[in-house]
Amino acid sequence: MGLEFRVMTLDDMGVYLRLMEIAGWGNTADDLRRLLQYEPKGCFVASLEGEDVGMVATTNYGQVGWIGNLVVLPERRGRGIGADLMRAAMGHLLDSGVRSIRLDSVAKSVSLYGRLGFRVEYPSLRFMGKGRNHQGQGTDGMEETDLPAVIKLDRGYSGLDREQMLKRVYGDYPDLCFVARDDGRTAGFIMAKPGEGSCRVGPWICDPERPDLARALLRSLMSEVAGGWIWVGVPALNGASVEILGEDGFERISTSTRMCYGECWPLGDGRAVFGIGAADKG
Repeated sequence: MGLEFRVMTLDDMGVYLRLMEIAGWGNTADDLRRLLQYEPKGCFVASLEGEDVGMVATTNYGQVGWIGNLVVLPERRGRGIGADLMRAAMGHLLDSGVRSIRLDSVAKSVSLYGRLGFRVEYPSLRFMGKGRNHQGQGTDGMEETDLPAVIKLDRGYSGLDREQMLKRVYGDYPDLCFVARDDGRTAGFIMAKPGEGSCRVGPWICDPERPDLARALLRSLMSEVAGGWIWVGVPALNGASVEILGEDGFERISTSTRMCYGECWPLGDGRAVFGIGAADKG
């Protein structure tokens, strides 16, 4: 029996959690539920000789697609399974009309993606810090009525249509979502999700001319999860975010590489992306 693929479903939760534990990315069962809502036919499990040996996930934003969560069992690596999973994911997105595929690669996988035709765009930085109380930040807890303005702001600055993602994250974790206003207009927002061992920021979007508001948003979240760890992914293009995180005691823990396949036009305004949505979903 050779390598076989199937579309991942919630029945594969055990496989998913086992592979995420191996990867050490802090993903939870809720992450799989969200993935399958966003792209119910776009996550794949690889089986070899009757054993589930790996997985990959995709998210479709129309002309842009994302690939993430590529994991193969350590004892099964070196057999081309990861490359075959990637081809399945890429084929699914391209068949769906995607013109540009993006991903964030850990260092050891850059060469694999390069062989598949991906090109390096820029470093994608990872930070970790601890929440603590900050008073009087001048932001507001996000309300459902804020979502239309948040979605519009996000689309303009990220270059992606993430409406489904934003609505789901707000619906799941409204206490971890905040907005900042400038003369009554929505100028920025931050969202976060619980993970294994940390709260994971994403997305964190703000008018690049108002880094003070971006700082206030982060500190509102820090106050909400005071004492807990906070993970943030930041495009290296956004020096203001790196500065804000440093001022609040966050330390860089790793660096990934943003890569692109197909048509690689710039996505949105990197100066406004203070925190990525998620490494596996963009």
